[in-house]
Amino acid sequence: MTTPPVPSGPARRALIIGSGISGLATALCLHRAGWDPLIIERAPQRRTGGYFVRFNGLGYAAAERLGLLKALPDRTVPGARMLEIDARGRITPGLPMPAQANGTPMRMLLRSDLEHVLYEAVHDLVEIRYGTGPATITQDRDQVTVTLTDGTVEHADLLVGADGIHSTVRSLVFGPEDLYRKDFDHVVAACVMQDPLPGLEEGDTLVATAPGRSAWINTYRDHPPVAFLLYRTPWPAAEIRKTPSRALREAFAGFRGAVIPALLKAMDRAESVVFDQVSQIQLNRWSQGRVVLVGDAAWCMTLYSGQGSGMGIAGGELLARMVTEHDHLSAALGEWETQLRPAVAKHQKEALRMQHFFMPVNRFGHIARSTMIRTANTPMGAKLAKAVMGA
Repeated sequence: MTTPPVPSGPARRALIIGSGISGLATALCLHRAGWDPLIIERAPQRRTGGYFVRFNGLGYAAAERLGLLKALPDRTVPGARMLEIDARGRITPGLPMPAQANGTPMRMLLRSDLEHVLYEAVHDLVEIRYGTGPATITQDRDQVTVTLTDGTVEHADLLVGADGIHSTVRSLVFGPEDLYRKDFDHVVAACVMQDPLPGLEEGDTLVATAPGRSAWINTYRDHPPVAFLLYRTPWPAAEIRKTPSRALREAFAGFRGAVIPALLKAMDRAESVVFDQVSQIQLNRWSQGRVVLVGDAAWCMTLYSGQGSGMGIAGGELLARMVTEHDHLSAALGEWETQLRPAVAKHQKEALRMQHFFMPVNRFGHIARSTMIRTANTPMGAKLAKAVMGA
């Protein structure tokens, strides 16, 4: 669909579905570009939590241009340890974390850190409406019209679907999720823990691995530990219908030592647990007419890429620049995708490689991973470690 020029002045309106990192970043950038954004969020209130973020690359650079870096906390503790623990409970040194990656400094954060900073930058400028979402979407030459689940009808010059991997906007405009979701045979669980774990000091990261299973526990300055667990299963869609407690105890049975049992008990007491299958989203086009997808709704790269949050910020910032530089919306969206797609494709491909580091597939992979980490802890292995971590 070819669209006419976007009208200049205050009449330009953007409706953004989703108040996560991608939605908040897009709203902030469009507001600064002179648009009038409205954020719609299906959840009844702000959501928090999520696992750790290795913040670097295009997202870091975009956050720096937006003036957000100073507000982001530094969760790194000097001298903190990277530790590995095997199924027998033996602890050994882990893979050192590089100071830089993808051309920028590396900063360890939580997803909630990014969401909080973006929310603080946006909420006084942009209306955020909770407890509703899109029911129908139509568009014509002049506008896009969204009927919300509460019966409200909204009109806009641009609709941004930033509503995550299970995007309603994508389903309504581009078609069913199954057309674009590429599933791994992996399940992930994540939570913020209320209890400390034995043997861990502030800032430590502990990784427990066995063939087809891994658990990552990250401790931070001024924040409770955050954990996520991964395991392989031939039927992930059926697996996530189980209760997390039952599924995780079945998957991680047999780990010796005190850490994994303590972790499972702590997850039982967690306020909430994210429990889902691991998937990528692959579309050959991220926009149709006046509707565009940003972040996981468009290109979910999986947690293995380490770039999901950053690329959500980078995508929103670039989108605002393109609609400012181009008179026609179709030209702006086309150039936006042309510039962004190579980086997304790169990170999606990297995720396929990095999945074996996060969770070795089989016994051979587990041995290879352990050998690589031992090598990386020698002077001669420094280059290998940088390559693996994307430095």
